[in-house]
Amino acid sequence: MTKITIDIDRFEEEFLKYRFDKLIQAAYEKGVEDGRTTFSYPPVLKAQHVAEILQVKMTTVYKITQNPSFPKMQNIKGRYPRDKVLKWIELNSI
Repeated sequence: MTKITIDIDRFEEEFLKYRFDKLIQAAYEKGVEDGRTTFSYPPVLKAQHVAEILQVKMTTVYKITQNPSFPKMQNIKGRYPRDKVLKWIELNSI
């Protein structure tokens, strides 16, 4: 019969390295996905973009954008700052 000798320190080191590599890969993939969804839209959104992001109909977008707390461009009607809209969604989600 073959004997297997295990160095506990080395085993622990390899196990932690494996787990750390998996964690880094998952974080990287999440970052890429977040980047795709967040930055696939232009910095200034149209109502249609808002509808796509929220997955709602245009009539709902018009209702939402009437809310005084919804971010709007100050001097351009019907345009919305992407990053502030995404932040607004985050703050107004349960």
